[in-house]
Amino acid sequence: MLKKKFFITAILFITWQLNAQVALPTFQAVQYAGESALYSFSSHTFTNCGKTGYSGPTLAECKSSYDVSWEDDTDFFDVPSNAGIQLWTVPETATYRIEVWGAQGAFINSGHSYSQVVQGGGGKGARMRGDFNLTAGDKIKILVGQMGRGGYAASGGGGGTFVATANNTALIVAGGGGGNRSGNTWNNAMNAVTGTSGVDGVGDSYGGHGDGGANGQGGTAGHQSGSGAGFSGDGIKSSDTRNMYIDPTKSYSFVNGGLGGRLQYSSGTSYMQGGFGGGGAGGWGGTGAGGGYSGGGGGINSNNSGFAGGGGSYNNGSNQSNTGALWENHGKCTITKQ
Repeated sequence: MLKKKFFITAILFITWQLNAQVALPTFQAVQYAGESALYSFSSHTFTNCGKTGYSGPTLAECKSSYDVSWEDDTDFFDVPSNAGIQLWTVPETATYRIEVWGAQGAFINSGHSYSQVVQGGGGKGARMRGDFNLTAGDKIKILVGQMGRGGYAASGGGGGTFVATANNTALIVAGGGGGNRSGNTWNNAMNAVTGTSGVDGVGDSYGGHGDGGANGQGGTAGHQSGSGAGFSGDGIKSSDTRNMYIDPTKSYSFVNGGLGGRLQYSSGTSYMQGGFGGGGAGGWGGTGAGGGYSGGGGGINSNNSGFAGGGGSYNNGSNQSNTGALWENHGKCTITKQ
């Protein structure tokens, strides 16, 4: 009798062990499949979130602008230190199409009052598109360029739009347009280009124009205007030091935060600003250059010849489609899972 009970008990134990061994891999497979995508994602357009001028948006401004579930989890989306650069977490290992547009530069004329602020009207931003293989959990930095701002006496360049890895390896960049001023006819030098180098400014009076940067560096300033910043190198502020100016600043590269240059004509007047994304600020009658992978060269104060250069662009993706001199607004960045 005892042998029979032992035999039945042994059979039940072995059966339980076999069931457990069969069930365990099935449970693990279900868990793995559920974790393959961190969150649901098909496509999203990152914008300036309503922000204008030389500095970028805060996390609160972007959360107010976007209508997606993952924006509420800072593990998936953040604007660190509210400093303007948006940080997006890749939801799933896949191929993603990234398309970026650089911002337009500003235009000013002598009819603008000291306190009036204008945006746009200057050189056009570039558009760049490529496909990238990204890994789930990777952090991607996105800086969306903003249009340059102008006032009575100066106009700012547009900011570039940048996409890079967390360790500041550039993926794709669209350059911003240079500034324009009254009395000028159109000059294509103000437009952003698809090549990596920034465009030289135009004009040789008053000390001359600035040159576009190369290899990710900022351009050089014109006598009365600031240059655009690049991916790794800052721009240069205007060398015009007349005492009417207050708080002139240079533009900053992507790796240094991407702030645009700025200049105030006098106390109580509006700031003339390069757009967030490294746009340069102008000087007295001068035009600031566009930011981009390499910054544009500053312009000068001269009718029909005082143009600031557009910024350069960059694309490390496959299946590329690139167009210069296209965009007439704030920048943007659209990411679509393929």
